[in-house]
Amino acid sequence: MKMGRLPLVLFLSVFCSAILGAQNAEIPGTVVTGIEALTRNNLVRLTWKDSSEARGPVYIYRSSRPFSQPLPGGAPDSVVAGQRPIEVPYGVESYIDDPGSSGQVYYFIAASDGPENRYLRVLSGVNTLSVELAETPGLAAPPVENEGPGGISALEIRIEGDAVVIRYRINRSGNTVLYRSVQPITHTTDLLSAVIVQSGLTPPITDYPVPGIPYYYAVIFEDELSRGNVGIYPGFNATVHPVEITADRVGLPRAAELRSMPLPLISLNYAVPGIDNFSELRNPIPLSLSTTKALGTLRRTTESPGAARPSRVFSQDLDTGDYGVSTENRALRAIVQGPFSRGDWETARSDLERYLSIHHNRIAETRARFYLGQALYFLSSYREAFYEFLLIRDYYPVEVNEWLESCLAVLLE
Repeated sequence: MKMGRLPLVLFLSVFCSAILGAQNAEIPGTVVTGIEALTRNNLVRLTWKDSSEARGPVYIYRSSRPFSQPLPGGAPDSVVAGQRPIEVPYGVESYIDDPGSSGQVYYFIAASDGPENRYLRVLSGVNTLSVELAETPGLAAPPVENEGPGGISALEIRIEGDAVVIRYRINRSGNTVLYRSVQPITHTTDLLSAVIVQSGLTPPITDYPVPGIPYYYAVIFEDELSRGNVGIYPGFNATVHPVEITADRVGLPRAAELRSMPLPLISLNYAVPGIDNFSELRNPIPLSLSTTKALGTLRRTTESPGAARPSRVFSQDLDTGDYGVSTENRALRAIVQGPFSRGDWETARSDLERYLSIHHNRIAETRARFYLGQALYFLSSYREAFYEFLLIRDYYPVEVNEWLESCLAVLLE
């Protein structure tokens, strides 16, 4: 009897494997797979595996009823067509959603090659799932595009002239902190490589980043940072796409505008009364032959573009006493009196960039950028040095203009 059951079990196993293999073969490479959901405090954490062929953003749709196949003729499901999806960058493969309602919630995750080319094929159990949420007293049910998780919503980044203006809506009390990074901010660990732009302020916030570099932004509540309970929600409190101020959009002045205007010509007819009949122009006296030869043998002594020039240091950063000196000023002083004074420009550049990656008061930051610009100049990075000096020109116009002229003299060769 036992020997008779074995072939039957083996047959069923082979039959089931064949069915699963046939189902997997029908899944195209443009479909998101492996969707799973984990619920906690009426928040839904969605995870999935990105498409192997479509490498554009992933779009998350949510509904109170099941999703169906696209309509005949290629038109999308009416549920899909009637709402604004959540956009998540390719490679993130997770998202925390706040449905804002109880009961059965349905999700559909679509791959894409870009915003205009989304793959809206619905495969039940592959790129869709449903979640049952318990009823919470007093819980409202806002639309998908309204209130966002984490207390931040309607995050908007715009370029206005030479600045980036960040606007967002705060849905609860508390101060916020604005982060900026050259890498996408999709997880909490990404904040370690980000820079704090401003804190304790209410939107809108204006930032002046270095032109030519794409940046990402995130807004976090200060109390979340103190509790160590930070949540990153792309599209709500973190930007999905970078923003960049290109160099041609910045009001970079021309070389002539950075130099002092020449003094006006003074006419002796107006400066000296009664001299109207005096000719201001005298007949030129030709030089002697020996003088002409002597002038021809003289070498030019003017400074060539990019020639070495002495570094400049503020006196307060040369003091050695520590009484009453803040921690950030002490750290900057150590850099100035260390690698900067020794002419170790590569080390000085690295130390100053690390110093500026942490938020400091405006006075300390401008001094550090003044030193960083000099280090970049001596490393022959004239374009980067020009941008650093340009950022602090309003604070130290006399000291900065001569460095700007030196950078431009090399860049305009």
